Amino acid sequence: MTDKYVSLNRGESGFAQTDFTTSNASAAADGIELRIKDGAGLTKLDAINALKAFQRFIETAPWVVAAGIDVKL
Repeated sequence: MTDKYVSLNRGESGFAQTDFTTSNASAAADGIELRIKDGAGLTKLDAINALKAFQRFIETAPWVVAAGIDVKL
């Protein structure tokens, strides 16, 4: 199995395909990156549910602080 990456840099809206960088390798220059394991049998619904869960994580300040993630709350 390989990993596929989709990344988005700060200031990009995500409304155009060209806002995203897609690759088989991590995009170190972009601010946020999503990694999906190829061949893991994930569905579109699995991905959407995971994205919603990540949103809840980022919106829950104590979790972000405890994880040591450097985002402004």
